[in-house]
Amino acid sequence: MAGVAVLAAGCAGQPGTTPVGTDMRIDANAVQPSPVSRREAYEYHVLAGEMAIQRGNRDLAAREYVAALEYSNDPALAKRATRIALFAEQPDLAYKAAKIWARNEPDSLNAQRTATRMAVANEDAEGLANYAPALVTAAASPDIGYRLLADVVSGAPNATDMVIDTLSDMAQADSDSAPAQYALGVVALRYDRSEVAARAAERALALDPNWNDAVLLQSGVWIQSGETSKARALVAGLPGNAASRAQYHLALARLLIEADHEDAALGEFEQAIELQPDNTDARYGLAILSLSLGQLDRAQTALTRLYDNNERADDAAFYLGTIAEERENYAEAQRWYQRVENGGHAFEGQVRGARMIFMQGDLPAAQRRLSELRDSYPDLSEQLYAAEGQLLYEADEPRAALDIYNHGLDEIPDSTELRYGRSMAHERLGDIQAAKQDLETVLDREPDDARALNALGYLIANHGSDYDRAASYIQRALETEPDNPAILDSMGWVEYRRGNLDAARHYLERAYRDFADAEVAAHLGEVLWQQGQHEAARRIWQDAMADSADHPVLTETVERLDP
Repeated sequence: MAGVAVLAAGCAGQPGTTPVGTDMRIDANAVQPSPVSRREAYEYHVLAGEMAIQRGNRDLAAREYVAALEYSNDPALAKRATRIALFAEQPDLAYKAAKIWARNEPDSLNAQRTATRMAVANEDAEGLANYAPALVTAAASPDIGYRLLADVVSGAPNATDMVIDTLSDMAQADSDSAPAQYALGVVALRYDRSEVAARAAERALALDPNWNDAVLLQSGVWIQSGETSKARALVAGLPGNAASRAQYHLALARLLIEADHEDAALGEFEQAIELQPDNTDARYGLAILSLSLGQLDRAQTALTRLYDNNERADDAAFYLGTIAEERENYAEAQRWYQRVENGGHAFEGQVRGARMIFMQGDLPAAQRRLSELRDSYPDLSEQLYAAEGQLLYEADEPRAALDIYNHGLDEIPDSTELRYGRSMAHERLGDIQAAKQDLETVLDREPDDARALNALGYLIANHGSDYDRAASYIQRALETEPDNPAILDSMGWVEYRRGNLDAARHYLERAYRDFADAEVAAHLGEVLWQQGQHEAARRIWQDAMADSADHPVLTETVERLDP
């Protein structure tokens, strides 16, 4: 560390190496030190980046590492800078670093794949035209490369035209390659470009009539055009034993899901299970899709079979817990969550298990369990403090919640999650200024945080009269999440406070349609009441009170307007 200290001291006064945010005032009459060497500048930025990582400042770390690349083309440095920028959610900086990494490691599949992904994220058509073919070339085979490319460029609706144009150009340049046509068809199918997908599928089949994936692509095109039976007949004609044909039905189920034909996909999962009863992927897919469609009995049957056969048992236990929770059987949900010991759901399962203890009415035991989890998961203490604070808030113990949030922030002072939670506790306690201050701090660090924008706007509207300012915050939140019912409710309430009853009703009806919450019902009913539609307002309030008779906002609204 002695060398690091000398380097830091030697760079401290050098021009051009001041960390971001430092206020430099240079005396024009002073004798200026000579410029640092490229090596010194490189070492300074790397050191500054490492120090930022140690302090948990991801944004600064990304900036410093990318700045170091101005003085070095080291591919290892470019790779690390890319990953740090991605972790910091800085796509522009990640792309800048990824371009250097890809240029210096042209045979690296990871480098070309990352550069391709960043070109899509940054909507750089020229970059995508360069990196997409390089990705295919770097892969072990064109088939593998085109499959990877299709996955990398999918899921970016803002870049649809750019992606389709690039893959169309590649398919035209590689016109004798069935994988090239297949990649174009799959991506076009995912982006709902049916005509492009149909032409690509037809070309892929013409080039390789016996290629099963080309047959499945054609099936996907027919499914998207509504010709499901035709697609199934095509898949049924594929050769192979029961296990192979089960895989075809599994692939068709996935295509059906991508084309938003979930009910038909359920049938394909079941067909795959009938052909191969021990097909874990098919049974798990059936369970998760059934769960997403609200078919809890069907999902429970499939998940129980998986758990009993020790197939994806941790995942099965977690989702069986969610089913029991949905049915408000909190004791059973707790038992299932406690069985989730490994895998990606292990931590969430344990936290949910603690919540189920609270839902059974034992807040102290839930708190003890969360405290135990903080000992077991010290790196995840932020989420655990937030979970405990939320339980106390829901239990109408805002003072205790405030204490938990304060304790958590003492340990993790930069936590926006804990600061947001603390703002809610401050509001419940009547300290509106402290609540606003916490939310403003969150927004200083994360200006596009829709939840904080909405909360601050709603707070201002409810505890003041600066409705224009309140609306400006909520409008920014809506731009990020235009269909979020909570934000729509806030905007409706602000419009009501402004006296714009028609606009208020428009937002509140949208919110209530997707989220019939008691507070939304209170707000919509109040607007209808002020428009003279008293019976309509009463119906909405009565429906809400059937499930939330003690909700304070709903109760206050009804007693005030319709005593």
